[in-house]
Amino acid sequence: MKIKVICVWGSYRCRGNTEFLINFLKDELVKYGAHVEIFNLCNMNIEPCRACWMCIDKKGFCSIKDDMTKILIPKIIVADALVVGSPVYFNNVSACVKKFIDRTWCLKGLLRNKIGGAIVVGRGYGAELALAAIHAFMLKHEMILGFRGVTGFAFRKGEIKKDSEALMLVRRLAKRIIELAEATTELRKKYNENVFLIK
Repeated sequence: MKIKVICVWGSYRCRGNTEFLINFLKDELVKYGAHVEIFNLCNMNIEPCRACWMCIDKKGFCSIKDDMTKILIPKIIVADALVVGSPVYFNNVSACVKKFIDRTWCLKGLLRNKIGGAIVVGRGYGAELALAAIHAFMLKHEMILGFRGVTGFAFRKGEIKKDSEALMLVRRLAKRIIELAEATTELRKKYNENVFLIK
């Protein structure tokens, strides 16, 4: 069975450094036979969470009808792993990524035991805080983190290609995602049999 991985990242910079690392990760995952889909959150119609609480009693339901509910949520629910990438903006993730994170409130209980990975790119400061934000989001959902995350150092377009450490970490992240996803397949299957999944 192929491991399914969803990669989301949020940057308005086309063909920038974060996008390069996400695509590099995809290439590495494909080498292991994984099925990978990539989405740039900034190019999607994703509204902010309205805190309407309509999802409290309806697991997986969100009252907002946009690309989050129509495209991303159904794919994330059936995925084995989720990777989130972001440039570092003011010592944190980009606004596009934060909107995505907030909108996953309706998925409480549905992301448990999925493998989580994080990639951030900054010019040298704030990266750890951005990484911590992504990891905190994943741990809140009881996802499985088996890697410390990838931090790339770059500012201008293309500079990330010179960061050999970041490229090495992406390779390690890909390998670890596959290792954990394969090792926990039955864990997710048994858990999913006992929760409501979106049809």
